Amino acid sequence: MFFKHNDKIQQSNVNIACWYTFTVWAVLLLINSFYEFFMDKEFIESSFTILVVGLVVFFVVEAFLTLYQKSRKH
Repeated sequence: MFFKHNDKIQQSNVNIACWYTFTVWAVLLLINSFYEFFMDKEFIESSFTILVVGLVVFFVVEAFLTLYQKSRKH
């Protein structure tokens, strides 16, 4: 809608990276909630840190999958 269509992006890689990102966020939030419940202290105090970790996971997984698919084609 806001972005131009880019044929270089593999939609399947983006979908897989999204699942990895949401899984990492879910695990981090679960660990954070258990840690806070039992230890009365947060494991990761900043929500921004959790957001950045998820975004880094997304871009790393997407780049890795793209490189992996390019290497398999040649």
